[in-house]
Amino acid sequence: MPRKMKRRKQTVEEHTHLGIRVEHYEASVEAAVNYNVYSPQSAWNSDDDDPLYRFTTRLIVAGISTYPEERAGDRYEVTIYGDNLGSGDVRATLKDVQERDEYGSPKYRSYRGRQIPIYNPPSGMGLIDKIRGEPRWTAWLRVSPRFTSDALALFGNGRSLFLAIHERKRDRARWVQSVSLQTTDPAEE
Repeated sequence: MPRKMKRRKQTVEEHTHLGIRVEHYEASVEAAVNYNVYSPQSAWNSDDDDPLYRFTTRLIVAGISTYPEERAGDRYEVTIYGDNLGSGDVRATLKDVQERDEYGSPKYRSYRGRQIPIYNPPSGMGLIDKIRGEPRWTAWLRVSPRFTSDALALFGNGRSLFLAIHERKRDRARWVQSVSLQTTDPAEE
């Protein structure tokens, strides 16, 4: 009798759009000499084109979810890092995520008579984690320094602010696909 082949579970992705009313925030900025200068032996992802001076902005944004209904009332704490080092993902280009063949050449496929690139997209910009047993979530993500500067300008205007987060869940990991800080409630859009 032939053996039965086990079916592999197909990975299902869930997309959730979150609306979070900002209750408070903390901000810090830092300027320092790039630490790779002092200990190059431990600089695993060092790049000769990295800046000598490092400028970092960190925002911690806390609030309560207003949308979707099943997560309304949950508390969120989102940590946003903006720095100019960005070896890799923050400064990545489409060319960096294009699939390559065994010789290192970019891969393409035909679509309606044209050759279009095949991309290997990143999982996301950061991760979202649930605090076990509590209606609380934490998230972190890396962004460009420009984003953190613009966010700080919005915090200074005195209006109510909301975070809109596009969350993508794959397997057990929840990834931040996009984030925006805005003056309108994303649940009303």
